[in-house]
Amino acid sequence: MPGSGAYVGQLADHARHLQREAREAIARGDYTRASALIGDAELLAEDVHGLVDDIEHRATDRLMGHAAAEAEASDRARRLLAAPPRKSLRLALGATLAMSLALDDC
Repeated sequence: MPGSGAYVGQLADHARHLQREAREAIARGDYTRASALIGDAELLAEDVHGLVDDIEHRATDRLMGHAAAEAEASDRARRLLAAPPRKSLRLALGATLAMSLALDDC
């Protein structure tokens, strides 16, 4: 299955093909056919434009989602680093300090 870029490329190629056919029809004097081909090419070009906009919006939304998740993870890490030490850690630090003071007296 081709990616969205390949699909857009195929649609753009088809729009150019319609435009070439319209120029050929004008050269032959078949203005009704040329008008219909030009109308089809314009509609297809509008569809391609809309599709490209949709793809860009989805890509932007996806990138914004990644950025938001990254910011949230960064905030979470910052809060963990700024959080006061847990009670068990405070007790261990206190015991270590008490032992070092006791050994200094010896």
